[in-house]
Amino acid sequence: MRFILKKLILVVFLSFNLINYANALGNDSTYHTMHPLKPGLTLSGGGAKGLAHIGVLHILDSLGIEVRVITGTSMGSIIGGMYAAGYSASEIEKFATNIDWESLFSPRPSLLYIPPQNRNNSGNNIIELSVESGKIKLPTGAIEGQQLWNTLNEIFLPVYKTRNFEQLPVPFACVATDVATGTPVVMKNGNLTSAIRASMAIPSVFTTVIRDGKKLIDGGVVQNFPVGVAKDLGADFVIGVNVSQGLQASDQLNTPVDILYQMGFYVDAHNFINDYKLTDIYIEPDLTGFTAASFTNAAEIIERGKIAARKQLVPLIQLAENLKTLNQPKSSRDTTLIQKQYVVDSVVIEGNKILSDHFIHNKLNIHKGDTLQSKDFTSKINRLFATAYFVRVNYSLSVAPNPDHVILTVDVDEKPTNGLLAAINFSSFTGVGLIAGWQSNRFLFNNAKANTKVLIGENPAFKAGISYYLGNKQKHWFAFDGNGFRLNFPVYDNFRPAYEYVQTRAQIGLSINALSGKNSFLSIGTSFFYHELKPKIISDKSVEGHNTGFETFFKWNYHSLNRNAFPLSGQKISFQTSLIHGQTPKFDVKNYNGEIVSLSTMNIEIQNFIQALFSWEKYLPVGKRMTQIIRLQSGYNFNYDQSFINSFNMGGTNNFLDKQFIFTGLNEYEVITNSVCSGAFGLQYSLGNSLYTSALVNGAVYDFDLEKLNLVTIDDNFVIGAGLSLGYLSLLGPIELTFSYSPQTNKTIGYINLGWYF
Repeated sequence: MRFILKKLILVVFLSFNLINYANALGNDSTYHTMHPLKPGLTLSGGGAKGLAHIGVLHILDSLGIEVRVITGTSMGSIIGGMYAAGYSASEIEKFATNIDWESLFSPRPSLLYIPPQNRNNSGNNIIELSVESGKIKLPTGAIEGQQLWNTLNEIFLPVYKTRNFEQLPVPFACVATDVATGTPVVMKNGNLTSAIRASMAIPSVFTTVIRDGKKLIDGGVVQNFPVGVAKDLGADFVIGVNVSQGLQASDQLNTPVDILYQMGFYVDAHNFINDYKLTDIYIEPDLTGFTAASFTNAAEIIERGKIAARKQLVPLIQLAENLKTLNQPKSSRDTTLIQKQYVVDSVVIEGNKILSDHFIHNKLNIHKGDTLQSKDFTSKINRLFATAYFVRVNYSLSVAPNPDHVILTVDVDEKPTNGLLAAINFSSFTGVGLIAGWQSNRFLFNNAKANTKVLIGENPAFKAGISYYLGNKQKHWFAFDGNGFRLNFPVYDNFRPAYEYVQTRAQIGLSINALSGKNSFLSIGTSFFYHELKPKIISDKSVEGHNTGFETFFKWNYHSLNRNAFPLSGQKISFQTSLIHGQTPKFDVKNYNGEIVSLSTMNIEIQNFIQALFSWEKYLPVGKRMTQIIRLQSGYNFNYDQSFINSFNMGGTNNFLDKQFIFTGLNEYEVITNSVCSGAFGLQYSLGNSLYTSALVNGAVYDFDLEKLNLVTIDDNFVIGAGLSLGYLSLLGPIELTFSYSPQTNKTIGYINLGWYF
């Protein structure tokens, strides 16, 4: 009986609440009279915070609300544009949570698209400035956003035929700002990709976009919440989602930067008042703790959008019910947007003034009749952009005479011929150095490139080179290279410093090179070297003088690392064999009294010899955050007895020097040997936000003779070491702090590096 009574009370309680809820709706004139025929959706800008829009879209989808107009600004234009083009909330969320946002906003192409001969030095500059007509040409923003262009094209390629945005599955418009007049520009026609890229061109961050003769920047400057635009498109009811914080309070304006930033949004703040009044359902997610750059928190931000939308369930449910009574036809959504294929009818090149159409066609490698998907277009465009001849490479499709085929139009913006570059480096080994350089991507001839770079600091160095490519495909080339350095050169005896020299080395060479695959190349050539030694501290026997000679070599290099600092995947292989010949030593060996003795007293005999080197590094992902590191290195000098003059140098954490084998637990030059074979194993773990930690162990056998391997002993020929590192990938380059230890040396080594090594 008690059970039945409890159920009866519960039914009465629920009925009472439902009656009150119905009466509340009936007494609210807004809900009572709301019968929208054309509901609209407006999504504001806000950088990463705009990902909350996706959460709102999920709620709209779950309620069956089909909006008939979408407007957006900046990030709101991307999310809104995708939704208008036919992507579902789930598809947009998959895009937002899986994409590499860091590479999307990177000013540089992926290493895997860069020709393999240029990968080692790619991205190793803090500043790169173009020089045109003798003057430095500053860009209109820090980032051109080639990868952003590519991604937007990939997303919106399925609707390439739509030139009027009102003819998309859901009519759409986005807003940019005319940088010349400071007025909003509503974009409803033309190329959808360029419209959205213009809408999110954050001033000083992204370069401006020229569209219909106007130079455009982010629409958030003047109209970040374009509800009025939705009304102009015919929306009679607007759901507005605002993720912008608006103007800051006066107590938050404490620096000149704060004030200048605030001044840039006065117009938008004024327009927001009017747009807010036009909004029928206003949704403002609580995004406390997130910033415009919080892309790594995509999942959490999307959830905040869902939470905010659920707080407006009452009016949203009422809207859904009203729309059902109208029995409107469903909007058309294409469920095969990503899988579409396109047959190329022809390729049109635009914008080139210096480079020939023939050159661009060769590098693009797209031919009539090719069947491509959106990712294929991205790959081809990336390879063209990675040649370093262009500021930007954009493309679009149009309908060919055969309606089943497409015309591909490639629009290029060529780089000025010359450029300046700069960087900074500090390491425990080389000290502080400022790096400055010059490069030319068309040195006298279109197929010739030149560069020079100098390191100014405690241990100065230089590099220079000219490459001339044979043909537009650039698969074969001649190279003339030179390099040199001056630094302190310690010599150890049983892992203890015994001597110290100042060494100067310079080398110039000529080589013939050829690509041997998309990740590798071959080199055959010869170089002339000059090597000078001067004792810094006089010992019982000190070598002073110089040596010259020739090195004729064969090299094979392979590089598939995803990046040069803290790689997450790929491998790097180098093999070289050389004949060292034609040496003309002019060394004196002096004792404490200044008496000159023969080189043989230091077991030095200068003669021709053959040298072989091999190095292999592999980075293998073993989880979402963990990467396995494997490294093998070996080198051997045949018919060699020259002590430390042309030997291998084992030690150090970074590969600063020629013929150096890095080894955790030893300093640079701590082992100077004519033969070495080492192996290393380590694990690298991502702590998030470009912060990494790693642990590595390595071991090596050295100073062995292949003909007398029976004489190798653990005490005399083996060394082991281990180290722990903390690294951060900063705008200045990698920052590394390493502590290592070797039982053979019985000491712990602390090592610091800031920036890219020379």
